[in-house]
Amino acid sequence: MSLGKLTYFPVMAKGLQLALIAEHSGLDWEGQTKGRGEGPEDWPQLKVQCPFGQMPFLVTPEGLSIGQSTAIANYMGRKADSLGKTDAEYAVSQMCMAEGEDLFGLLGSAKLQFWQTPENRLPAEEVEKFWIEHFPRHFACLEKLCTASAGFTSTGTTVGEIYLFGVLLQIGLMRSECLAPFAALKKWFDTLAADPKTKKVMDGSSAIGTLNQYFQNA
Repeated sequence: MSLGKLTYFPVMAKGLQLALIAEHSGLDWEGQTKGRGEGPEDWPQLKVQCPFGQMPFLVTPEGLSIGQSTAIANYMGRKADSLGKTDAEYAVSQMCMAEGEDLFGLLGSAKLQFWQTPENRLPAEEVEKFWIEHFPRHFACLEKLCTASAGFTSTGTTVGEIYLFGVLLQIGLMRSECLAPFAALKKWFDTLAADPKTKKVMDGSSAIGTLNQYFQNA
């Protein structure tokens, strides 16, 4: 069984979460990075394949093109039976995914993307205030939910958990000790980070190849 082909820019951002989910699924999948002038198909040509004119998108073996990151993630989860073993686990998994989206949105609101021009960036003191005021609160909420022995659910690797992990990993590349005060959350994160399937995506040897950091340290 194959998930299909995942296409994204050659950066982590929204692509990392999906590559991790695909690799952890145990199913066959293809990946490619396009859209930065790296090959014959650049972004204008790729855009017509995207249901909403944006990447990432996944083309299934049947030829369906799926857009929107969370839709792709849940499609993969359904195919791999990793949406949660019970209704309660499904709900927790979906909360993790939604929280991952919220955290990703916070990073964007701080204008930490590499493509931001210097004049658009927030002053350093505002960025520091942003980190202190927002992220510990979110991590504290996650800590309260992370009560199962494996993480948030009995497996620790539902589609929503992996999606959240991908965002937290990108945050950790900017603030390496940000999870240190949250023991349960950090234990789950470290376990998933050490998984060979995770390492395969991070070292660039998975089907999608190398994904570069999207946010800059601040």
